[in-house]
Amino acid sequence: MPYFENDSAKLYYRVQGKRVTNEPTLLLIHGWCSNADHWLEQVNHFSSQYRIVSLDRRGLGRSSSPGTGHTPQQHATDIVALLKHLKIRKVVAIGHAGGGPVTLELTRSKPNLVKACVMIDSGLYPNANVKTRKSPFAQLLGGMLDSLSGPQGKKAFKGMYQGFFGPKCNKALARNAVADAMKTPLETIIAEVDVMAVNTERMARQIKQPVLWLTANAVDQNYISKNVANVQFAQVVGSGHFPQMEVPKQTNAAIETFLTQL
Repeated sequence: MPYFENDSAKLYYRVQGKRVTNEPTLLLIHGWCSNADHWLEQVNHFSSQYRIVSLDRRGLGRSSSPGTGHTPQQHATDIVALLKHLKIRKVVAIGHAGGGPVTLELTRSKPNLVKACVMIDSGLYPNANVKTRKSPFAQLLGGMLDSLSGPQGKKAFKGMYQGFFGPKCNKALARNAVADAMKTPLETIIAEVDVMAVNTERMARQIKQPVLWLTANAVDQNYISKNVANVQFAQVVGSGHFPQMEVPKQTNAAIETFLTQL
């Protein structure tokens, strides 16, 4: 299995698919306590047309962590270093859920590297400070931290993760994803909440590249459009929080339509 070391973390990654001269590489960035395996349906669908890079972010899946660096900035730095190592100069970044802030940070900070990005069931918030808890999202994250930090933290985490999957989701698929997530050390689970507890609105306002905002439920498109200069929307039907796994055909079709417009 290929690994790459950066800033004291050993990162597991995969390079798959077919390299097409004029096409950007698809970069798959997983969410909270997830891993590269959860992009299987996208790899299978797009590998005949695109080169695909996926990784387990530091401290998650098969990647190690020194216990530090659980921020969008450090995750983005890890990814930039990996892409430089692989000599990849242009990507479309596709981020899911808690990987959304990492995707936004990478897209914002490296406009010459990231041609466009896709946000899959990820939010946009002006204030996610879990210390002050002044916004609904900050209160949600704060409540999660309270539960995770309690005496039954790992049990609470399992309940949260099980709740991410919709009622129509294949039971074995959901069960395996939860089992993968449960391998994450509790201290890393808690640390990774910090990745989501950031001002994603501020990041998004600096992004000029095309963005696809793909969701499982209706979102405030007016609000997102005011903060993302070049955004379009897609919504899947019949999915929970993991559209790329639960309704892959719908998800892949929306991404494919977006890619053909670039």
